[in-house]
Amino acid sequence: MNISTRKLTSILMIAGPIGVFAIWGILTEAIVGTSDVDGVGNAGLYLQNANSAGSIAGLLEIFGLLFFVAQMFGLVLFARQLSKEGESGSAFANIAALLGIVSTASIIIGTDFGVAAMKAGDNGVMEDAMVLSQVYSHSGALFGIFISLSFGMVSIPMIGQASTSLKKYLGFALGILCGVLFITELFSVTIGDIGQFIVWIGFTLVFVAAGVLNLKEG
Repeated sequence: MNISTRKLTSILMIAGPIGVFAIWGILTEAIVGTSDVDGVGNAGLYLQNANSAGSIAGLLEIFGLLFFVAQMFGLVLFARQLSKEGESGSAFANIAALLGIVSTASIIIGTDFGVAAMKAGDNGVMEDAMVLSQVYSHSGALFGIFISLSFGMVSIPMIGQASTSLKKYLGFALGILCGVLFITELFSVTIGDIGQFIVWIGFTLVFVAAGVLNLKEG
């Protein structure tokens, strides 16, 4: 099958965020349940929910991770597409690509702790399962900062290289959402579940829309 890099980039930009939202945002919540207590991950509740859900809990974690990695690969490839020397914001695009790789490694490591905790629990090694679950529940403290910087950086060349008003508006929207996420994460500002949902869904829709426009040009 012959597929261009631009087309692959666009597919990852579209499928990745949608898959993450569908699996981690909807299915995991509905089937496994939340492990947060007052906004903080609870290791014991995580293991309890995973045990109740059975093998589907681990599968959802893995498939959610695959879609998240697809989203980040889409970001990296999109950033590389915008990083042509001499183009507006190309330096920021290169930085976005590097930060995207760091963010990808971070989420893979964090999710691995969660899946390992489930497997240890299934094997009856509850002491190890609890330790791994605690690490998983409290990992990713800097993840939001790296994600906001990754996508925030790519919004700069999106604006600078925009050939239409719509593309420029998408760049501004992505930059603003990333700015909000960065501030809330850096200064531990609480915006509530609704505020977090708005930022997340807005973030997802803007990136998917950028992927659709990129696909049309491919």
